[in-house]
Amino acid sequence: MTKTLSYGSLILLLTCTHAWSQEILTGLEVNSPVRKMYGQHRLLKSDQGSLELPFFDDFSGSDVFPDNRIWSDMYVFINSDYPVNPVSVNVATLDAIDHTGALYDHATTWPFLADRLTCRPVNLAYPASDSIYLSFFYQPQGRGDMPQPHDSLRVEFYSPSNDNWKVVWSAPGDSLHEFRLVMLPVTDTSFLQDGFRFRFSNIASIAENRHNPGTMGNSDHWHVDYVYLNKGRSHADTIFSDVAFTRPVRSVLNNYEAMPWSQFQAGRIAEMGSVVPVSYRNNDNISWNLQRNFSIYDVYDNRTAHTFSGGAATIGPGQVHDFDADLTWSFTSSGNDSALFRIKAWITVDGLEPGNNDTVVYYQHFGNYFALDDGTAENGYGLSGGGTENARIACRFRAYRPDTLRAIKIYFNQSLDQASRQYFNLAVWDDNNGRPGNLIYSQEGLRPEYEDELNKFHTYHLDKAVPVSQVFYVGIIQTTTEFLNIGFDINRNNRKRIFYNIYGDWKNSSFEGSLMIRPVVGEGDPPLSVTNPAKHQSISVYPNPASDIIYIDTGKETDRRYITFSLINSSGQIIYKADGKTSSIDVSRFLPGIYFLRTEYLDGSHETTKILITP
Repeated sequence: MTKTLSYGSLILLLTCTHAWSQEILTGLEVNSPVRKMYGQHRLLKSDQGSLELPFFDDFSGSDVFPDNRIWSDMYVFINSDYPVNPVSVNVATLDAIDHTGALYDHATTWPFLADRLTCRPVNLAYPASDSIYLSFFYQPQGRGDMPQPHDSLRVEFYSPSNDNWKVVWSAPGDSLHEFRLVMLPVTDTSFLQDGFRFRFSNIASIAENRHNPGTMGNSDHWHVDYVYLNKGRSHADTIFSDVAFTRPVRSVLNNYEAMPWSQFQAGRIAEMGSVVPVSYRNNDNISWNLQRNFSIYDVYDNRTAHTFSGGAATIGPGQVHDFDADLTWSFTSSGNDSALFRIKAWITVDGLEPGNNDTVVYYQHFGNYFALDDGTAENGYGLSGGGTENARIACRFRAYRPDTLRAIKIYFNQSLDQASRQYFNLAVWDDNNGRPGNLIYSQEGLRPEYEDELNKFHTYHLDKAVPVSQVFYVGIIQTTTEFLNIGFDINRNNRKRIFYNIYGDWKNSSFEGSLMIRPVVGEGDPPLSVTNPAKHQSISVYPNPASDIIYIDTGKETDRRYITFSLINSSGQIIYKADGKTSSIDVSRFLPGIYFLRTEYLDGSHETTKILITP
């Protein structure tokens, strides 16, 4: 059985100059954000008791996994990357990847039960005359894979007295369309009991590709938003008094998601963006007046760097407003090698209570690397077929001051049975009129390395430093015809900066998005021959989110005698400090919210981990 696929789906092929040479975009076999959070997610005990009406979740207050105070499982993926024009920022995505971030063990090319989203028990001990309805919005495909007609999204109701589930609604696979509202009455007395539950589930199937088994991965995306269960409703109760953001804030740099701090300082005129783009939607049937607010906070300097107003506006019923807030300011900080800024946008609406979906936050990072991508892969990219054993893939970057290339970070997606783990050469080119020119560096004998952590790239250190200035290109040279599956971010379009070369002619990619390849520049690490007492590897903090205790794993190679930890609140204040011997922190004494754990090493380097403390 072969599936027919479309944009953003499991596999997209564009025929090049040779009938068998292909530029490929594929789905994922592993969802790294989900895998990172798996095992760190605290589920509530089963004796918590039933929830009372109303039940509501638009997923705007969740990250990766659903809110465990109202949902009892964690198979779905909470995100803002896959939906198209959602009702509010963040949705629950059902696909073919399980709660560990990998393809389901029982996944096949034939339809199989995949994800579920199950609510905790709800008290529905009400008479049918109380008119109880469950409503939600749904969308197939989004920016992911189109479910086929034999695939489906389903809703089931649970009867406590009969101890069984019943399918009460389903939708067959379909191509992308706008989010649609579904209204489901709850009238059967077997459901109108204390302990009632409902759940979403999907029937999925994996697209078959015998020629490229490594491209067989995630498929059949469905997106659910704005789940609402309450009494006193009717079939016409389709209006929601709410004005919500529909997408997150992104980087305000003109060309990069992130870049080295020294490079930004040298090229701030070219790189500093002039606007903060936001998008919000009126889900009501009446107009609302609102105020748009913005702030930029310097996390490392612990200060509010800039605040400004986007002015007042009126938004009509059902309207979506895309707004570019004028940013007459530029990033400045006391740091010499790095900086971190929190960009926050929020709207206040006269007459409406504040909620999670009226605020969005983005962290603008300046370190030692350039990034075209946002750190999350929605697809995988590569070249495959006859003639691609010497094919080349490159990304264009610009240095605003002479610098030294020390390493290249690459995010590789895992493929079925590690079929993509083939050898390649790392490569650097100079510029030839806007395309890769002379090969100025190559390093042989490398293979894709996989990192099962959130936004974790594998760093390939160069065996010698490479001077770079002005425009340069980094990428890979294949040694086989096999698909290598490089991470591909579809939320920031840098197609004109992606190039591939199969038969000696460099061409721009046909796919809109960003390759997850990042050049690392600067002074580099201490020579390997010199003993470094502060030798370290990236730390891991878990559980995250947490409500009582967080544990800090610094890895076996880190000498804890030479590090310190600082816990910083959202206002930039250090509220806790400890030496490296500390392996856990009691966070139950702190108010719920976003915090940062800053780890400082003796060699002057540091890293910051975002932590969410829950009630």
